[in-house]
Amino acid sequence: MYISKWWGDLIGGSDDSLALIDYLEQLDVTDVTLNQILKDLGFDVLLSEGDLKNGGNIGFDMRSANGMFRVELDIACGALIDLSAIVLECLKSGFVDLHDLDEARQPHKLYMDASEEKRNLFRDELNKFSSNPLSYDLAKLVPPDDMMELADKAKMIADELLFV
Repeated sequence: MYISKWWGDLIGGSDDSLALIDYLEQLDVTDVTLNQILKDLGFDVLLSEGDLKNGGNIGFDMRSANGMFRVELDIACGALIDLSAIVLECLKSGFVDLHDLDEARQPHKLYMDASEEKRNLFRDELNKFSSNPLSYDLAKLVPPDDMMELADKAKMIADELLFV
């Protein structure tokens, strides 16, 4: 997996990361657009408002044996960084296998179409985060050294999104 150098701790290692993978798994498709993901999760509204620093109301409705329930993604900037890494994996490898993101999952290849406009939006948001990570709500939960490491990784992903 191309993103394995980042995935698993600060990126891809949170409850929100697992919830994001839950969302991707429940899509029951192999081809998806980034536009649809952003809309389904509520990122489209949050990004249009331009404020990932303060969390935001994002999430999705999840099917279960008992019906539907709402899954909230608590830290929007963290979920966006995770999603950016997943987008990069799809662009570099042609797909992402959900089993590679979380070994507890069954193999499931997902092919994602990410427009240049959306990749640029992600790059801009990742660069904003990496330039001042301690101003985000996530900094209340993550030690400063880890926030700076996450900022460095987010910057690397942003740079990689430029060249795909």
